[in-house]
Amino acid sequence: MAVAINDRTAEFRHIVTAAQRKQAAKPGSQRLLADAQKSVANGSAQPKRSEFARHAAEIGRGISATMGKLQKLAQLAKKRSLFDDNPVEVNELTFIIKQDLSRLNEDIRNLQALSHRLHPKPDQEGENNKNILLLLQGKLGDVGANFKDVLEIRTKNIQASRSRTEAFVSTVGQHAHASLPPSASPLYGTPTRGTPAPATDLISLNPMGGGDQQLQLQMMEEGQNSYIQQRGQAIEVIESTINELGSIFGQLAAMVSEQAETIQRIDANTEDVVDNVEGAQKELLKYWSRVSGNRWLIAKMFGVLMIFFLLWVLIAGSRTMATKTFKLNTGADIPALGLGTWQSEPGKVKEAVAYALKAGYRLIDGAYCYANEEEVGQGLAEAFAAGVKREDVFVVSKVWATYNTRVELGLQKSLEKLGLDYVDLYLVHWPLLMNPEGNDDRFPKLPNGERDIIHSHNHVDTWKQLEKLVETGKTKAIGVSNYSKRYLEQLLPQATIIPAVSQIENHPALPQQEIVDLCNEKGIHIMAYSPLGSTGGPLFKAEPVVKIAEKHGVKPAAVLLSYHIPRGTTVLAKSVTPERIKENMNLIDLDAEDVKLLDEYSNKLTREGKLQRFVYPPFGIDFGFPDKS
Repeated sequence: MAVAINDRTAEFRHIVTAAQRKQAAKPGSQRLLADAQKSVANGSAQPKRSEFARHAAEIGRGISATMGKLQKLAQLAKKRSLFDDNPVEVNELTFIIKQDLSRLNEDIRNLQALSHRLHPKPDQEGENNKNILLLLQGKLGDVGANFKDVLEIRTKNIQASRSRTEAFVSTVGQHAHASLPPSASPLYGTPTRGTPAPATDLISLNPMGGGDQQLQLQMMEEGQNSYIQQRGQAIEVIESTINELGSIFGQLAAMVSEQAETIQRIDANTEDVVDNVEGAQKELLKYWSRVSGNRWLIAKMFGVLMIFFLLWVLIAGSRTMATKTFKLNTGADIPALGLGTWQSEPGKVKEAVAYALKAGYRLIDGAYCYANEEEVGQGLAEAFAAGVKREDVFVVSKVWATYNTRVELGLQKSLEKLGLDYVDLYLVHWPLLMNPEGNDDRFPKLPNGERDIIHSHNHVDTWKQLEKLVETGKTKAIGVSNYSKRYLEQLLPQATIIPAVSQIENHPALPQQEIVDLCNEKGIHIMAYSPLGSTGGPLFKAEPVVKIAEKHGVKPAAVLLSYHIPRGTTVLAKSVTPERIKENMNLIDLDAEDVKLLDEYSNKLTREGKLQRFVYPPFGIDFGFPDKS
């Protein structure tokens, strides 16, 4: 179905000009369009090309390139001589043009979808985009029609060539079977094979003999039959292409029909749009006349809006930092901020966990040794009942030293207390073994009061048991805690599964950079506990921490927690107070100058041998930490 497309830009400009003149005749009226808008309407301004315009230009160039290929194909298709014909090149060029037409048709459909997405409601730019789509569809339709004509010419030439070849083969066959006329001269006699008769001349004008001539004609027929077969295959390919083009034309016709209906609706609504513009201008003039007399009120309203905007930006930025995640070597995501439960006040852990999850925390760190996993489980259950999804929460637990030879039993006890079927991460709490048959389930002691430790135990054996737990599905990932570089170097060569996480004490006064560097090299994620320097926040008064906090207008705790984000480290914030739990989510984005200042502070403590480790139980074992060895 053919659709006539009229360019009504001049008519629209005439309507706008008439409206401007009518408005200018009224006293105190304002112009419909500003100078800059007029420039855009008249085409004098050169705005930045939109995504739609870029894609439309690419499609236009693709159509032009396809037209060039089609012209070359037309030249080849017009050749009628058997010796000038090049069927291989024709078939290749036909295939390429067919692919181009299919791709361009798909591109136009994608461009139409982009226009609908950018302009879901009718507006001027959306209507311009639809006109451009119509133009591109028309050009592509012309190319397709020309392509079809060329293929038809090619088909006729092949059929004519086939007819000539068949006529040639038929004529040659008839001559081959006709006998030669007799001759009185012995020079033109047909020689006989065998011994020549006496007085017979051996010279003949047919040196090959009759049998050889028939063989030659048979070879010519076979060659011609092969040529005819190739031409037949070429004709079948062309017919298939014509059928596919018919399908493409049908799709184009449907798209053109849809665009035609859209244009009709645009034409019907043009006058309504002009009336609405005039009415909107009148209402704006009335509103402006009412509020222009009280400019001070406008200024105050603007100031309040700016304040609310800045607050929103700050809150959104801090929330984005708090909800940031990192990727583990298992492929799972681990949150950048988590709630720690070590040394949390008994009786308040349940409310702390539930409140944290409702406020936006998605990582809870616990351990069998903390003796509060039952309260943690109650807090998890309350949060899940309130709508928090289990799959969105990253739960961490640790096997305690009295269970390092009974790892599966240790995990099962933790799961029962937590009320869960699995944990997301299970860690070796400390690389040692305390007497599993001692006088206490968590801290067995010898008669002299020292910790009851089995010194012959190899921590690698504990890790081998953790690797087997992954197959049970009771933990999604495994890792280590309180491992020095030396212990990691002992474990990694013997490990089948590389630890996903290494949890260590980490803060500017104890960067443990040798562990961080090794873990980064091996793809092991660092999780930092005691980021404030343990209970009481002893790092709050450190000079660089105070300076950065004053610069950003935050508390020192926010600086110490945010210190880990640019290091690619998950940090555990510990509190049972709702206000403090929510406040710890307000992380800040430290700039390069802040990071440099904190690194210089850490390097200075390292050089002077003044690193501070706040968590080191009296096990009486050298775990290989440089500041304690």
